[in-house]
Amino acid sequence: MNLKPLLILPPIVLGIAGFIWMTGAEDTQIEAREPTRTAVRVMTIEAEPLTVTATGYGRVEAEHTWTAVSQVDGRIVDLVDNLAEGTLVTEGQLLLQVDKTDFELAIQKSEANIAAAEASLAELERREANSRRSLEVEERIYAVAQAEFKRVSDLEGRGTSTRAALDTAQKTLLAQETSVTNLSNTLALYPAQRAAAEATLAVRRAELAEAKRGLENTTIIAPFNGRISQASVETGQFVRTGEQLLVLEDTQAVEVIGAFQPNVFSPVVQIAVGDRFRDMITVESSNMVDYLQQAGVRASVRMQLAEFDVSFPAELVRFRGTIDSETGTVGMAVRVENPLQASGTQRRPPLNVGSFVSVVLSIEAPEGAIAVPRDALHYSDDGTPFLYTVNAKDQLARTFVAPGPIMGEKIGINDGLRAGDRVVLSEPRPPIEGMALTQVPVKTVATADGSE
Repeated sequence: MNLKPLLILPPIVLGIAGFIWMTGAEDTQIEAREPTRTAVRVMTIEAEPLTVTATGYGRVEAEHTWTAVSQVDGRIVDLVDNLAEGTLVTEGQLLLQVDKTDFELAIQKSEANIAAAEASLAELERREANSRRSLEVEERIYAVAQAEFKRVSDLEGRGTSTRAALDTAQKTLLAQETSVTNLSNTLALYPAQRAAAEATLAVRRAELAEAKRGLENTTIIAPFNGRISQASVETGQFVRTGEQLLVLEDTQAVEVIGAFQPNVFSPVVQIAVGDRFRDMITVESSNMVDYLQQAGVRASVRMQLAEFDVSFPAELVRFRGTIDSETGTVGMAVRVENPLQASGTQRRPPLNVGSFVSVVLSIEAPEGAIAVPRDALHYSDDGTPFLYTVNAKDQLARTFVAPGPIMGEKIGINDGLRAGDRVVLSEPRPPIEGMALTQVPVKTVATADGSE
């Protein structure tokens, strides 16, 4: 019996059974896949005070520098102990002494000349007084001689006297008139002689004052507390008038002229003057400090030395008002009091002249001011500024903003953001609005100096 045709039945039966099983089974549920999320760094805008700062750099300089120049010729006989560069001295302390001998002798000589001039003037006054009394006597004698001549002339006219007697009376009258004239001329010369004597006395007194001044100039006294920065004299050295002896730098206060890049300096000024910022270009540099102080701008000097990183409170002094032709910076001078007063409790070293330091100007931004990192700001194809933000569904979104002043590594946002908004700091690749995000929170410091 041929069974080969029956071999096709098993596959047909299996196919039918499989079809029935597949069509009769219950529908299976297909699970939806979670969308892919992109991890990004996110900063949450917080409503907290914002401090805007600007940092410039410069070297410490003494507020006052005094140069001692010799005003006399002489040999140095005394010096301050350990006179050398770096020596600290106090106000009123003797710095150096020039030999006084020549000036003391000059004073004695001038005093003797004054005494002689005063004696000559007194003698002249006495002679003038004597001459006046002599003139009074001679005038009385002259009056008698006139009467005698008149009497003899009358007698001679009546024939009771001789011509010889008349001639004698006339001769006596003329002689007496000559005496009166001579005394009058002598008295007329006394005012000129007295003026000459008084001028001589004035010259002698001026010589005495000059000698005393020269004696005072032999002593060099420190005009203020300071540190000697240059010293070029030794005991026994002969110095001449006009020769530089030493240089003293004031230690009560120092100045630092901080050099600021205009783009760093302008945000502080813009916040300080507000709507008047554009008018500041017409303000005199002498008034700039007043504007900044009235607005509450604070200054400090920061020094980094080895393991020290300290800050000194400073006072705004003046604004240079010009841009340096080499560096393109503007200068703001600040003053620090008691720079050498080290603080052990605060681990603060002294602020020495010549130190390279940074000058920090700071001001509190207006309430509600917001700043974000500069690299978080983007621009659309038409140039409109925007930020990538996270919406309520944790998806990527664009928020168009109005940027404000640049403050170091940050930029102010005038409009478009509010507290609680989340700003994306790292741009996803590619940035697709609505894409799901995984947020990595970033804590930023609420300052505008570029530090985080």
